[in-house]
Amino acid sequence: MRRKGEIDVGEGNMTTSRAAKSVSRSRLPRGTLSQELIIKAAFRVADSAGMDKLTFQALGRELSAHPTAIYRHFRNKDELLLALIDALHEEALAHTPPPTDDWAHDLMQIAIHTHDAFLRHPNVGALAAARTARRKNEFRSVERKLDCMRRAGLDDTDAARYYRVFADLVLAYSAMDASLAALPPEVRDADLRAWTTDYLTLPPDKYPNIARVSPQFCALDDPQNFVTAVQAVIEQVRTTARAGDRSDGSPCDSPSTATSSEGGTGLSSKAMENQAC
Repeated sequence: MRRKGEIDVGEGNMTTSRAAKSVSRSRLPRGTLSQELIIKAAFRVADSAGMDKLTFQALGRELSAHPTAIYRHFRNKDELLLALIDALHEEALAHTPPPTDDWAHDLMQIAIHTHDAFLRHPNVGALAAARTARRKNEFRSVERKLDCMRRAGLDDTDAARYYRVFADLVLAYSAMDASLAALPPEVRDADLRAWTTDYLTLPPDKYPNIARVSPQFCALDDPQNFVTAVQAVIEQVRTTARAGDRSDGSPCDSPSTATSSEGGTGLSSKAMENQAC
């Protein structure tokens, strides 16, 4: 019989044992964990709680697995982050339509769907621009972009240069918009309001250009900002390709002087189509 104040060690061990068995029963069966499952769980944790909360312990709880099981698939959090970035490329490619005979249209589609993927997972997207995933889906994405550059008529040197300009613009702009989306709502709203409040009240004698233009400022999160930036790069690719054609001795009309099918002068139909993207 137990005296008052004494602890029954045997009973405690039995309770602990029952709890351990319960946890063990709730865990994933051995061998069922995969990189794909971990990546999906990592997105769930990052999307809901942020990257600071994305730990192997949190993943273990999300997957009902021991944290050490995660290390069998990813050596550390940085390796996991690169896999998440590659998964963003995979998601973007899955939503991007197949290539057409219009390289400029294809580049715009790649850009838009990359941007969309980053905004669907803003906490991961905010960290993606400066990193190189060096994985399958990033390779596929680079190949698609280079294909567009070569179909535009660029030589290898210009294709490499404008691939870099285009890709870095898309990734950087997408990451910036993802960073904005990932801010706490009250912080994000204050930043958005600043462009329609603070800037409109600046003294015109000190900031004459801001005073003149600020009523026309676009919102920070206006999707057309991104589209306009991408269009600017696409038009530069077009201009460079045409310059290369002219240096080879082949005739090419300038976009501003191309002859329309009606006999007038103005933008070519292709340029007009790109403006309407």
